[in-house]
Amino acid sequence: MARDQDAKNSRLYDRRTVERSIKKGLFTRKDYEKHLKTLEDVADKGVYGVAEEAPGAADDAETETEASSSN
Repeated sequence: MARDQDAKNSRLYDRRTVERSIKKGLFTRKDYEKHLKTLEDVADKGVYGVAEEAPGAADDAETETEASSSN
């Protein structure tokens, strides 16, 4: 039961749909702010500044740089 409730809450408070939920009266902006404060900080779990490139993407970037610098 708790698992189903967690899934429902995560959909309800999803940042992509929160405005719609507030307009429908499912909760208030104050309730949403309170929910945000209860979330744990997971910033240290993220990876910043590292982008995986597709094979050959580096070659394309060098070609574009050379073309723009010659103009």
